[in-house]
Amino acid sequence: MDDDLIQLEAELQRLQPAPLSAALTRRIATDLGASPAATSAPIYRLWSWIALPAAAAMAALLVQLAESRLAREPALSAAPTGEVGVVVAGDEAPYRPVAAENVLVAARDEGLVTLDDGTPARRRRLHFVDTITWRDPRTNASITWSLPREEVRVVPVAFQ
Repeated sequence: MDDDLIQLEAELQRLQPAPLSAALTRRIATDLGASPAATSAPIYRLWSWIALPAAAAMAALLVQLAESRLAREPALSAAPTGEVGVVVAGDEAPYRPVAAENVLVAARDEGLVTLDDGTPARRRRLHFVDTITWRDPRTNASITWSLPREEVRVVPVAFQ
């Protein structure tokens, strides 16, 4: 086992990155020479105006689907033998949110940009994981929902 690891380490140490092609170098130089304000500010505004209503619509759709599914399901009755795990009509267990947390996973400073009105600003890209936990107080069953989220913040900078 140790010999395999030693051989693997030796192979990994011999690896070298491929040289950059001239076309890639020109493309990177061209992209870096482009004005960041011309490409970034409209994209940020577009994503913020699309993402928030889309998230609200998705949440409303999920709630509506869950309610319609509950309305279509036939009511279950308890078995006469009193089996464990049988759901009785009217004995519904509502899940209640008990915890919510937003964890910052990564943050990247994307440098200075110029806003449309000419003021300098600093753009930061933040990656979060939002986790919400619901619990049934009667059975102590829980549901945990985690959702990754990206947030771009543009903060005006005042040079003095």
